[in-house]
Amino acid sequence: MSAALVYEWRRITSIRSTYVLAALFLVATGLVAYLVAQVTQGSFGDPGGDGGGAMIGSGSVPLGVVMIAGTNFLSAIFVTTIAAQSFGHEYRYGLIRLTLSEYPRRWVIFTAKLIVVVLWVVALYLLSMLVAFVVVKIAGVAIDPVTSETWLQLLRAGLFLIGYSILAFMLTLITRNLVLGVVIPLLLGAVVEPLASAGLVDRLPWLPQYLPISAGQTFLNGGDDLGRGGVVFLAWVVGLGVIGLVQFARRDA
Repeated sequence: MSAALVYEWRRITSIRSTYVLAALFLVATGLVAYLVAQVTQGSFGDPGGDGGGAMIGSGSVPLGVVMIAGTNFLSAIFVTTIAAQSFGHEYRYGLIRLTLSEYPRRWVIFTAKLIVVVLWVVALYLLSMLVAFVVVKIAGVAIDPVTSETWLQLLRAGLFLIGYSILAFMLTLITRNLVLGVVIPLLLGAVVEPLASAGLVDRLPWLPQYLPISAGQTFLNGGDDLGRGGVVFLAWVVGLGVIGLVQFARRDA
């Protein structure tokens, strides 16, 4: 296992796009954090009023609101692409046979890739929190005192980002297509699930509770349903993980 981990670490760190996507993720995080802070604080003013609005720094925003900017769909797409590339590049460029010739036990390379992906996601999430904090401080936005709920919110956001990235990782493995692995979770969260929830709310009011991204967002946002949302989201991640591993173990490379 240790040799496979070293192999996978060298593979992901030798790809230029890994660093490009990481940089784009941090830039997007800073942008989203700034916009969220300004909107939450009310610093854009009232276009229909005298044009003055509130001055930057005139109010304060909860720390957790801006530091989870990395979980926004705009930001997270770059992290999920890094996760999807773990298998996506192998299949796209026909390298999977070489990898499996070096490590024929498929569960070993599967586990190594998953571990390295999670490590990258965690590292980038921690960096994104730092970037978001620095951005709002430079902008002069005041931050509310930190509470226990703030730390819980940051923890939930990290777990959501990890789960969301694993979904992209597994979907890429199942479809053997890098683009589908990235696009499917994005479309589910931004288009398919909201439309399905709105269109079927009368006939199937329980459906949104069991859709993957909606459940993950429920867990991320907290509230009374966060436990149910977390369990459903975890079930989707584990379920796709089992399907991906079984397919990878049995089908041709």
